[in-house]
Formats: sequence, structure tokens, C-alpha cells
Amino acid sequence: MAPLIECDRLICRFAGVAALDSLSLSIEAGSWTYILGPSASGKTTLLRVIAGLQGLDAGEVRIDGTTATNHRVQTPPHRRGAGFLFQEPSLWPHLSALANVALGVREEGLARRERFERAREWLGKAGVANLADKFPAQLSGGEAQRVAMARTLASRPRILLLDEPTARLDPHLGEAMLEELARVHRELALTTLCVTHHFDSPMKGGDRAVIIERGAVCHDGPISQIANAPATPFTESLRRRLGRMGE
Repeated sequence: MAPLIECDRLICRFAGVAALDSLSLSIEAGSWTYILGPSASGKTTLLRVIAGLQGLDAGEVRIDGTTATNHRVQTPPHRRGAGFLFQEPSLWPHLSALANVALGVREEGLARRERFERAREWLGKAGVANLADKFPAQLSGGEAQRVAMARTLASRPRILLLDEPTARLDPHLGEAMLEELARVHRELALTTLCVTHHFDSPMKGGDRAVIIERGAVCHDGPISQIANAPATPFTESLRRRLGRMGE
């Protein structure tokens, strides 16, 4: 079976500097993959390229066997079946939580009332149905991120792209958020890529770790095999953290 996402020798430059440097990666349908690496290693750029938010200088992204991005083709983000959850919730401040999520409902032919009913269902699945009438300024960081999660899932994506979704949360809330995302990943049979540059608790959801440094994959395998990754300051730090969590 062909991978759902195929990244073939991706090159992406900013001001002459390669954010992605001949990066190749395949992602199986239904998997949860952690994308790890130090700051400015190319992790977020990779997600943005897959989502269709960033073009390429060279290489190709294929989704379900069809070219989504190369030097000639740039399929619009809304036609890729991917949902993107950013570090910041980025909710519209003048809309309630319910109205924010309703914006994510993309099912055609739905009347306004039906869209809001769907939005209320997604708030419930995210565990924040009681916040439907609250505005972003009235939400805590964890609450706002759950509303953003509901909005992302309301578009019914096949692919879920997570760009350090717990970076702005304290460790306890961050772990709870990852547990919730892992549950949704399983229930909806999503294909999930989760970017992070650090972690302080056991990884939730998946067991594959792809380490990117200087725009290229330097390790790809089970989390348990990170000890075999090339020795760099980042991987040494990662190994120490894994060791502490295993004690």
C-alpha cells in the first residue's frame, strides 16, 4: 500500500538559506508521527508545505498518490484534506467559541442552523461544550486551544498537522491536551504529524520519531530507537530526557 503522504527531496529556501534541504519522508495512513528537532530546523516549514501554505523551490509532495505541490502544481489548502492546529489558537475575537468552530464546518449545502449544530457537536467532542457562548478573551489558554482543536476537526480532515500545540500551556494542561488529541486521532482514524522541539512528558499517540536537523531527516524510527540517532546537541538532550522519564 502506498503511503498517504510522500515528501520527495523537498527544497525550500528563505533568503537563500535552505529551511528544507532535499528532505524525503513517507507517512502511512492512520499513523501518528512526531517530528522533532531544534528551533529553526525546518519542522514547521515541513508542515506548512504539506498543508499547502508554503511553496517549494524543488521536490514534490504527494497526497494519496496525487501531486499536491511541486514547481508546477500548488493544490489549494482546502482541497488537501488537512487540518492545521497552530501554537496559537488564533480565534476570531469578535466571535463566540461556537461561531469560531462553525467557521470550520465545510460540509456543502448546510443551512446556518445546521452548521452551528455541527459546531456544537465538535465542541462537545473537544470537551468544551459549556464554553459555546464564551468569547476568546474569556477563555483560558487551554480552553482556547481546545476550541481551536474543535474548529480544526470540524473541517473533517484526513490529515491532522500539529505545530507544537501545547507550547503555550503548562506541563499538566499540555499533557492533557496531547491525551485528548491522541484519543481523537484514534477515534477518527486520522493521520497525524505532531511537531515539537522538546517534550517533558511521555509522548502520546504514536511511537515513530522523525528528527530533522538543518532541513534534513537525520533519524527516522521508533521512539525507543532515538538512542541510535546521530550524536548532536539536540539528540543528546533528547536522550537524557528519555532516560529521566524511564527512571
